[in-house]
Amino acid sequence: MVQNNESVFFVECDSYKESPSTSPIRLDDLDGNDAVSDQGLAFDGDVGITSQARVRNPRAQIFEDSNTDVVLHLDDLDMVPLNTKFDMQMEMGSPMAMPAETPPPVEPLKTKDLAYSSLAHLPSYFFEQTHFRIDRKCLLEMSKLRRNYLTISKQDALSCPQLHSRVAGGYLKPVKEKLFGIRHFLDLEESNTVNLLQDGNYMTELFNSQINIPTFKEFREDFEWCLKIIRDRSLSRFSEKRLQYLVNKFPVFQHLHSKEEMRQSKKVPHKDFYNCRKIDLNLLLSGCFSQWQLTEFIWTKLRKEPDRVIHQAFNGSHITLSQLFKVNFEETGQFFNGLKIIDDSFLEWYKVIYPAKYHLVNDEMEIHTGSHGKQLRYYLIAKTFLEFDNYINGEYLAELLKTFLIKPQEESKYQLCQLSVDFQFYLHYDNSDVDNWWMVFANWLNHYNIFSNNIRWNIRISRIYPELYHTGKVKNFQEYLNLIFKPLFNAENYLHKSLGPILLKFLSQVSSIDLCIQDTDNYIWKNFTAVSCLPKDWTSGGDNPTISQYMYYVYVNLTKLNHIRQALHQNTFTLRSSCSPTSMNRTSQFSNTLNFTEHTETILNNFLLACGGFLNAENLWNAPPSLVYLFYLSQIPMVVAPLNSIVDSNPTMLQEQAPTGLVLEPSKPYKKNPFMKFFEMGFKISLSSESILYNNSYTKEPIIEEYSVAASIYRLHSADLCELLRNSVITSGFSSTLKNKWLGVSLASHDYFVENTGFVDKWYDCKPNTSLEHNVPIIRRQYRSSTLAGEWRLIIA
Repeated sequence: MVQNNESVFFVECDSYKESPSTSPIRLDDLDGNDAVSDQGLAFDGDVGITSQARVRNPRAQIFEDSNTDVVLHLDDLDMVPLNTKFDMQMEMGSPMAMPAETPPPVEPLKTKDLAYSSLAHLPSYFFEQTHFRIDRKCLLEMSKLRRNYLTISKQDALSCPQLHSRVAGGYLKPVKEKLFGIRHFLDLEESNTVNLLQDGNYMTELFNSQINIPTFKEFREDFEWCLKIIRDRSLSRFSEKRLQYLVNKFPVFQHLHSKEEMRQSKKVPHKDFYNCRKIDLNLLLSGCFSQWQLTEFIWTKLRKEPDRVIHQAFNGSHITLSQLFKVNFEETGQFFNGLKIIDDSFLEWYKVIYPAKYHLVNDEMEIHTGSHGKQLRYYLIAKTFLEFDNYINGEYLAELLKTFLIKPQEESKYQLCQLSVDFQFYLHYDNSDVDNWWMVFANWLNHYNIFSNNIRWNIRISRIYPELYHTGKVKNFQEYLNLIFKPLFNAENYLHKSLGPILLKFLSQVSSIDLCIQDTDNYIWKNFTAVSCLPKDWTSGGDNPTISQYMYYVYVNLTKLNHIRQALHQNTFTLRSSCSPTSMNRTSQFSNTLNFTEHTETILNNFLLACGGFLNAENLWNAPPSLVYLFYLSQIPMVVAPLNSIVDSNPTMLQEQAPTGLVLEPSKPYKKNPFMKFFEMGFKISLSSESILYNNSYTKEPIIEEYSVAASIYRLHSADLCELLRNSVITSGFSSTLKNKWLGVSLASHDYFVENTGFVDKWYDCKPNTSLEHNVPIIRRQYRSSTLAGEWRLIIA
């Protein structure tokens, strides 16, 4: 075959080995007879096709162009290059054939070039103007920028002293866990660290120390630089092609190697989906039990203690349990057990109205004066059974938690969870020792002994600055941040004789801090204050700061806290964030020169600042392709709750009571959730129940139900389910000692398989084959590794 200087070659990959062969196979080598040159077709520099032996028909009709004096024969029409999809794949870097890329400049697509009927189906970033061309290697630079932010904030696993302790020689020594006590989060055989907590001068000096953190101006410059990269049209088109290729490649792999996967899975004795560790990474505390479990519990309490006082109004009157539910057993003489006392209308009110108005800011005076009838009854039910700070000191919630979550998980042994609890802005306590949410919640956990080996905690922070400002509880954004983080920077709280050890005990079980971006967030601005001002200067008439401001200043405080905790040999925290589906319709105010939505802003902030992962990851599907591709390349952990996203709601029933500007999203079918597409591509994704109270769970094991529904709909087999379970464990907030026991991985360097999570943590297999611990076939892990390595080679080449 005649070959041009720009050779086209194929890259060989031998049966998805861990290190695929990178030696190119030229097209000449594929020809059976190398000595005889092919006089047929050859590739030219523009990836077109030309003829090497052209014989013109003398009888061909001749055309003349009067303007250019060019004579065209009819045979010349066969030489006109026709661009096809294959040519475009060649230009975008197809893995089958990769010539030297010299693509022509791509003109931005304008609205007038499209039919009007098709405009509504295109995402907003499709029409954004770009005036420069971006190199693919900028994706690597963005990943390095992410790693820089995360290592500065001590969110990586190597910076967490709870996970390991360093010994001589640079190797890592696992720490044996002791759960209930201060010493369990300290390094082994370091008695001096105990005295550090008792040294008041050292604690004061440590808490007042300065840390080198990127300024807000530097963060804003990095954000806009990343935004320009992901908006580049040629890079977006390239990323979209790569994502399509990843989706189509996985079914081919399964078709060719499904029998080998099944054979390797059967080789693992006594290890299947049911006895592999599975962790629910985002289970809400207020929804960790089902509707029928809550109804059964209420009927039990009505039968045993109907005259129990559960609430006291401001006028001094008391409300008993039987008065709340209007049940009089003495008159009826019978017990109506099993009736649906918690109906769907209460759940709709509790999901839409209660969190935004009553849950985060506890103002009982406003509730008793502004609520009547059914709404007041709903409030009392939620306050009595679903809150830990009430008249009965959260006794019912503690009993519900221990009965329906902690006890079943400890009995099953293989089910664990990370419980997410909302930070509530309580300001009505007079005692300075408990004048913050951290002390109140830690004391509640300790009083009812709710600490468990199977549970870690996530703290959810909501964007409710406007509500706090308009009620006079805060005067600026800095006071909002002080309500959350100031108690953790107060050394006296840790030195308190009775409450100090309780607070330390609780913080040792906290794994992450979650910033929640929700549909109910206030986003309408009246006073357009410059986002570059300091938090203490942000009053803005109660306008809600941008998502980037929330993320950055939470990141700054988390960085300071992690540096302090690392110096005290305590565990560090990670940052996570969620995304609202309605944010795609909201324009961000963060930049003065670039136009983008809050949806893009949220995801890009998560990419730069959050190590713990991305919640509600189904919203990533509508992001710019370059950003989605970056999440794959960096293997950022993602959590989805498919069953929770299809809950039916009646928008017309609650539209009048809903907060201003709230748009209730309609329910979507299960199959429209893109989590299966993410899994096929190779994202580090895992399933979560999120809120069992809303998703109508029918079993006592909701996380098993979540996986079984996915397996039934998408026909997942053992390798798929075990891979999802392994993702949930390796991206969780549990210690590396437990991960070493459950998965056979370690942070210490080994010569075996290595896996990168979040582009910041490297987990090494401790032996050649760890399938005995998690039952994921080695051929599946080799496929994931080789595919990811191939994508990075394509980026760096």
